[in-house]
Amino acid sequence: MMRAIFISSLATALSTALLGCATPRRDGAPRGVPERTVGLVQAPGADYGAVFDAVREVLREYRFAVNRVDAERGVITTRLKRTAGLASPWDREQSSFAQEWEDLVNQQHRTVRVTFQPDQTEPIRAVIEVQLQRVHRPYWRIETESIGLSTHARARDELGEPMQASFTETVGLDVQLARRIAASVEAMLARRGAADE
Repeated sequence: MMRAIFISSLATALSTALLGCATPRRDGAPRGVPERTVGLVQAPGADYGAVFDAVREVLREYRFAVNRVDAERGVITTRLKRTAGLASPWDREQSSFAQEWEDLVNQQHRTVRVTFQPDQTEPIRAVIEVQLQRVHRPYWRIETESIGLSTHARARDELGEPMQASFTETVGLDVQLARRIAASVEAMLARRGAADE
């Protein structure tokens, strides 16, 4: 029994050390430097409608629920999508083991925003940005004997109003996922172009 506990503790310590307390990238997402923080779809020879439809289909393949579709303004956004990392191997959001672990130990969501160039001229260009958001529960008191008996402390702000038990904060951008989505869109457009020829 003691040996099993020791091995389990050692495995946990090693995985934490190897991951280096992996945290999401915090590039800051400056709007002036999109190449560092977003995925880019460049589709020379494709018309705007084909690229727009391909982006929607790829987002559905990644199991994102599309929230806003505005072809006139060139914007597609998705709803929050939660994943449990290692506990949900069917999700395709994670690009590394570190991301799998982060999504397992934290309640995290991703949203996608795709913005097309405003004039919709050749070549069509779409910018894909994936925001990573984390749910925080700062006043959660964990019961050591039974997790079902855990409670939330009651806190009040400076005006005396009750504070929320949880809140969501944007912790960074998932650049790898944005680039993978962009690559999937370009591959879909290439396949359709080859089929048309």
